[in-house]
Amino acid sequence: MIRQTLIEAAGNLLAVWQRSLLALIGIVVGAGAVIAMLHAGAMAREETIRQFRQMGTDTMVLRADSNTGMGNFRLGDIEATPEAVPLIREIAPFMIGGGTIISEGRSRNAGFLGVTAEFAQVARLPMAEGRFLSPFDRFELLVVVGHDLAQQLSSPFAPLRVGSQIRISRYVFTVAGILEPAMMNPMLPVDVNTTLFLSLPNARRVIALPSLSMAVARLQPDADPELASQMLQQHLGPGLRDARLNVLTARQLIAGMNSQVQLVAMLLGAVGSIALVLGGVGVMNIMLMSVAERRREIGIRLAIGARRRDVRRLFLAEALILSLLGAALGVGLGFLGGIGFAWMSGWQVSFSPIAAPLGAGVSIAVGVFFGFYPAVMAARLDPIEALRAE
Repeated sequence: MIRQTLIEAAGNLLAVWQRSLLALIGIVVGAGAVIAMLHAGAMAREETIRQFRQMGTDTMVLRADSNTGMGNFRLGDIEATPEAVPLIREIAPFMIGGGTIISEGRSRNAGFLGVTAEFAQVARLPMAEGRFLSPFDRFELLVVVGHDLAQQLSSPFAPLRVGSQIRISRYVFTVAGILEPAMMNPMLPVDVNTTLFLSLPNARRVIALPSLSMAVARLQPDADPELASQMLQQHLGPGLRDARLNVLTARQLIAGMNSQVQLVAMLLGAVGSIALVLGGVGVMNIMLMSVAERRREIGIRLAIGARRRDVRRLFLAEALILSLLGAALGVGLGFLGGIGFAWMSGWQVSFSPIAAPLGAGVSIAVGVFFGFYPAVMAARLDPIEALRAE
């Protein structure tokens, strides 16, 4: 009985194949949109985690905050941290500022970062030319320039290079090194590509309100970030006076960004579901037109002994066939859309394990849901009134 019903339903759909094709396209596009957007959300999440792994999930950023503004670390306390807190492998304090820099007649506004020699290793900054600041450069007028900032200060006939001169306020600094292009690190408050790096004593000369209020640290392998945070509070907290120590770990930031990416993926899936609902409306429209055109056929079926549930089953079978075929094609379209998204964004291809079953299941449910009303409507027709239809 079921096999015969499905064969008959497929024949009815083929009889009006243009109309069936339009309804099928709606289901395919809707299911494909939902699946593709779920894949895009999964790729965004994987890309976020991959970037953090490249930058290091063992990174911590320390910040001294007070009610009146930024607090101040004591340099001696920071330097003694690896001994006082064994879970910390290395730590580098820094201060933030900015101003105008001039090189070969070209001026730019740039961010300044006053750092110690350990900063490049802790923050994983690769050098393209020259070297980073060393402990012996504390009072030497030397700077390290971010890659993008070096490009902005260069001209075709006077490229910025190691040994070039840069004026900041009344001081003239010599370029000791230029960084390679670096990925944006959300753990740091600046983009290192557009930043000028100076020693802490030199930063105090050119920054209007110097404040040693931040530090970046790296954990020992397999160290517990929560325990390390507690030990840092005990070690650095007493020296901050009226300020408080805030510790941000890479794992905390990954967890926060992961939840945000999941929320965005859900929103994208909701947007794609709109197209799926429109496809379901198309199915219902096609089924209602089919009921209107086949009233006489339905009347004959009922008059010769067909039960109302047989009529309802026939029309539900037509909606189910459209939904199943649309879901299968939508899965393929969704995978192609995900691959296209990865190609356009330059990300690695990765698929969400729940995208295909969820998208296909929802598309089938939507198709059957919107096909149920026309099926019930057909089953409730009065055989006498239906036989009078032309």
